[in-house]
Amino acid sequence: MHYLIKRFVWWVGILIFAASALHASVFKPEQINTLALVKEIALRYPDKTGETFAKTAMAICLTETSAGVFKIGDIGKDPNIFQASLGVMQVRLETARFVAQKLDLQEIKAMSDVKLVNKLLGDDHFNIEVAVQFLVWLSDYTKHDYFRTVSRYNGGNVNHPYYGRVMRNMQLIAKETSLMVDLD
Repeated sequence: MHYLIKRFVWWVGILIFAASALHASVFKPEQINTLALVKEIALRYPDKTGETFAKTAMAICLTETSAGVFKIGDIGKDPNIFQASLGVMQVRLETARFVAQKLDLQEIKAMSDVKLVNKLLGDDHFNIEVAVQFLVWLSDYTKHDYFRTVSRYNGGNVNHPYYGRVMRNMQLIAKETSLMVDLD
């Protein structure tokens, strides 16, 4: 009997250790760093009401690329890199051009398509800035309708599945990191 109790306690200890190790590894350090960069940049770009999109941008980053793990999207649908979603925030070339036109961003307007694709793919800071400015523009465009702002980021006016994934990822970031503590 004593042996069984010792064995039981040993297994409980192993399970607790495994659960705590699993819990601690929800996000890799690189993902935390990417999300922190998204937060830092998003806080610099408030919309017309003064609201920033740090929480939303971090959740979108996690939804789109697992916080920078996968940097080229949609390539299976069309092998043309100029049609793909690129970088940590999955910005398309056409979206970057649209943002540059709407916000009169001369640096982007002056870039060739090849240079812009390379910059969106290789420069996380640049990619996040374009994405956050697009989010702010979307918020103003949708008259601050949060659901439509998030839905339109993924290319639709009404996109309940995408919106749900972003909201779940926002909760996951809040639960598993301290990145949102100072954003309430």
